[in-house]
Amino acid sequence: MRNPDLQEIEKFTESAENSRIRAELWGDFVGWSGRRRGENGFLITQLKYHTARRVLDVALGDGADAIFLLQKGFDVATNELDNAFRKKAIENAKKAGLGLNPTSLDWRNLSSEYEPNSFDALICMGNSLTCIKSREGQVDALRQFREILSLGGVLLIDERNYQRMLDNREATIAGTLKSNANQVYTGTNRVKTRFLELNNEMILAQYTHLESGMKAYYNAYPFKKGELLGLLKEAGFSRIEKFSDYEPGDNPDADFYQYVCVK
Repeated sequence: MRNPDLQEIEKFTESAENSRIRAELWGDFVGWSGRRRGENGFLITQLKYHTARRVLDVALGDGADAIFLLQKGFDVATNELDNAFRKKAIENAKKAGLGLNPTSLDWRNLSSEYEPNSFDALICMGNSLTCIKSREGQVDALRQFREILSLGGVLLIDERNYQRMLDNREATIAGTLKSNANQVYTGTNRVKTRFLELNNEMILAQYTHLESGMKAYYNAYPFKKGELLGLLKEAGFSRIEKFSDYEPGDNPDADFYQYVCVK
């Protein structure tokens, strides 16, 4: 029988209040400047290599990537389903002297707003596809991504190395599994993360802002080894390059994997 406290937290993850708190602390969790240092030019390098100018950020979040790309001169459209994150991204863009007008579409319905073959690149970063828990839904989303890309267009998508966590579940839950995440992907020491639940079907993570005491939660599906790569192929992508913590290749000890998928 599951812990009733975890059941209540799992329900709370779906609430508007959880989204509001998560959006408020997300900037400190991600650490915008740390993100840019950690990726070491990955986004810009890949977009320029594939001669992409028109970009759709389908997982806008608090705007970290989209605002950065706008500042670098790219033509960026944005989408964010979560109301609190969409509001926070617009607010962050205004602070940067920029304007955002995000759509709020489920990824499986992108073609209701965006024409086929209309973007040079599409980015879905921040381990975002794991928000969809069903295999069918994941494939449907990836097929929509591919549909609105132009021929030769590129999808940049990433995932957390959950397989490593599952293989070391006790250490992950205890917080003793060594990780490079704070160096290669996320930024500040103001937010502490811990896993409350971790199994083959779901992860439940808690984020605590150490200064304000705010707590937010994230409930998602953990991709196992090779699973996302298989889904990308099923969705129609055949030219796929895999990176481990932004370095070419497949490192089983990496914290994050990035995929560059050409239509």
